[in-house]
Parts: sequence; C-alpha cells; structure tokens
Amino acid sequence: MKTLYICRQFYYNFTQLNKQGSVNMGTEQIPRIDRYTCKFENSIMEDQFLTEEWSKIKKGLNFGLILLSLVLLLDFSEAYQRMGGFKVIQLGFFVIIGLIALFLSRSKTFKSKYYSIYLTVLFCGIHTFQIIQGFSGDSEIDPLAALGSMPTVFMFVGILFPLNLVNSLICLSYLIISILPLLPFSEMDISLFMFSIPIPFILLVWNKYNTEYNNRLNFAKTVSIDQTKNLMQKTLKRYFGDVLSDKMLKDDGSISGENKWVTLSFTDISSYSTIIEHMSPKVAVEFLNEYFTAMHDVIEEHGGHILNYIGDCIMVAFGAPEEMDNHENQAVKCAVKMREKLVEMNSKWDESELSRYWSNHGIEKITARTGIHTGSIIAGNIGSERMLQYSAIGDVVNVASRLEQANKEFGTAIAFSKEIYTALTKDLNSEAKSQGSISLKGREGETQVYSI
Repeated sequence: MKTLYICRQFYYNFTQLNKQGSVNMGTEQIPRIDRYTCKFENSIMEDQFLTEEWSKIKKGLNFGLILLSLVLLLDFSEAYQRMGGFKVIQLGFFVIIGLIALFLSRSKTFKSKYYSIYLTVLFCGIHTFQIIQGFSGDSEIDPLAALGSMPTVFMFVGILFPLNLVNSLICLSYLIISILPLLPFSEMDISLFMFSIPIPFILLVWNKYNTEYNNRLNFAKTVSIDQTKNLMQKTLKRYFGDVLSDKMLKDDGSISGENKWVTLSFTDISSYSTIIEHMSPKVAVEFLNEYFTAMHDVIEEHGGHILNYIGDCIMVAFGAPEEMDNHENQAVKCAVKMREKLVEMNSKWDESELSRYWSNHGIEKITARTGIHTGSIIAGNIGSERMLQYSAIGDVVNVASRLEQANKEFGTAIAFSKEIYTALTKDLNSEAKSQGSISLKGREGETQVYSI
C-alpha cells in the first residue's frame, strides 16, 4: 500500500509539471552557474547547453556571415579607390576570418564557444584597422571619429552572433586600452565620444551577461523538469505497466469506472507457505521477484494486464484497460505458457540448489494453480482521493478466484468455467476436459469446471 501511495504522489507531481511547468524538487538543486564567467560549474551541463544553443543559432550565424561578407564586398570597391592597398589588406583579413568561421560553422562538433573566439578576433581586427585608418597619412579623418561606426558593429555582433560574456569582456578591454592613446590627438568632445562608443558597448556586455545567465538558468530548469518527468513516467510504468500508465497520463489520471467484458485469472503458487517457511526474508523476496518477473513477461506477451499481486497470487485482466479480441483464448494460452515457464524455472532452481528449501519438505517442484472466468466487470481507479488503484469488481472476480482454489479438489493446474470453454477456439477446445461441476459460495446452482 505504501508503494501505491508513493506512485500516487509521483503522479500528482507529474500533473503539476504539465500544468505549471515547474515542481518542487525537494532537496534537488539546479546546477550552479559561475557568476563571473557565466558558465555552468558542471562541464557536462555546460557542453549540453552549448550544444542546445548551437542548434538554435547555427542558421542565424550562417546568415550573419553571408550578410557581413556582402557588406564588406560593397565597401571594397569604394574604399579601394580611396585607400588602395591598405583597404585590400583590411578586406582580405575580414574575408579570411569570415570564410574560416563559415566553414567551421558547418561542423557538427564546432560549438559556440569556439565560434566566439573567431568573432573576438574579427571584432579586434576591425577595430585595429579603423585605428590604423585614422592615423593613415592619406586620411583626414579624426582618429576617434574613425571609430564612429563601432556602435553599429557592436549591435551587429551582439545581435547576430553568440559573443559570450568572456569574449565580450575581452573586446571591451581591448577597445578601452586601444583608444586611450588616441584621446590627445582627437578634437572630438569627450562626452560625445563616451556616449557614442564606450557606453553602448558596456551596455551590450551587460546585456550579454544577463542574457547568458538567464538562458543557462532556464536551460537548467528545463533539464531538471525533463529529468523529473522521465523519472515519474518510468516509476508509473514500473508499478502500473505500460498500457495503464500511458492511459493515466493521457486521461490526467481520471480513469473512471466502466463496464467491461473481460477475462480474469488468478494464479497461486501451490504450498507457498511451506516453501518459504525456512527461507530468510532476503531469499524469499528474491525468489518471489524472480518468479513474478518470469510470469510477468509471459502475461505481457499474451496482452494481459496485472491488476494486483496478493502475496504469491497474480490477478490478471485480459481486455482491460484496453479492449482485446478473443481474450478468453489469450487467458488460457497465457496460463498454459506460464505452466511451461515454471517447468523451465524448476530446472534452473535445481541447478542453483534453491530447490533445497522445498525438496527437504517433501515438495518435488514448484507448481501453480490458475482459475479463469469471463464476464462483465466494473473496472477503474478505485480508492481514496489520495491513493488510487486500478482494479476490477464484480462476480467475475469471485468466480475466477474460487476456480483457482477448485484446482485442489480436482487435482488440476488450470481450471476455467463453461463460459471460457464455449469461447475457446477449436484447437484449445479439443484439449479441454470437463472435470464436473462444483458449488461455489455466493453463486446459485452448480458451476461447470473444465481444465487443460
């Protein structure tokens, strides 16, 4: 019952995630972000972030490089006539840097952290050439006025390219250091200079810091939420099975009661109390888990859904929660296959000497009894508002359970009702044998019992 409560809490948190986009993670913390470098302290998380960001901006980067190349080409014809060879060198630098970055951007392993290096070199190169241009003997341009286009360059780089915080600070430092010696040679008003160049760039760097920090923070929250969703989904599937868990998630957990025509089976281990009497708790749990795992695989193969484990008993539904054709046949085939699987497991237990726990008490091998009945049931989430369990109620449940017990009286392993017998296909019907009738508690008249 505690397990069901835990699963219910998991499901509640899952629904809150879908509704709110966040959930209280308890003691779980979001990966730390270094406030100085604006990078994840966890290198794996940082690499995941860069990979995710690169997939988003890669196309925009290629577009920006193409646009930049066109601007430089247009500028080339006019500048060549005015400045000759110097401008050729400048243009060549731009084109080479741009082509290298464009080429590397097509690599799957080339992430934004490397791309930023090229952008830093590109920015510093533009700035350097503009300073040289300002001091060129052929130019009458004020040294600082020659930098008047830099705000445009800042915005261009800042918007179109992933110039991260570290690289932005490098560019800012280079800008300040390089222009300080130019101040004595300039006639530009210092206040105008500050508002046209340093201040816009400082604001750009500050924007880059906030953008990068918030992007990483949102990424970490998204990863944390996705991990929590995956954990909850795995937990639900582990305790409720694939079909039922998917239905619960799809229907927001509200699986209301509905009438269904299904086949139910109950399977018990014979002489169970005697078998585990001398087992340690650890061995008993390992034995049961091995048995349940093997049976679960068989049940799942035949389309059955385990409703509950009751001690050593397995309660299975065929035809719920999802509809199933010929569920009577599938239930009988599943029971036969489970019996065959148990024979294989006995051979394995003999080899591992686990069989000594029951052979020493006169039990030659592990056997199981199965009771099968079909009919109308009410199926759905049954329980309190805080703890629900998908189950079935109705006469079919009682009959299937008592048919399982009837195997003791008839000395059989698989017992089923006349309703099952008449629905069987020809091959199964021919193998079935009538064992007579039996009076079942709570049921009027005799119940015809068959076995296979």
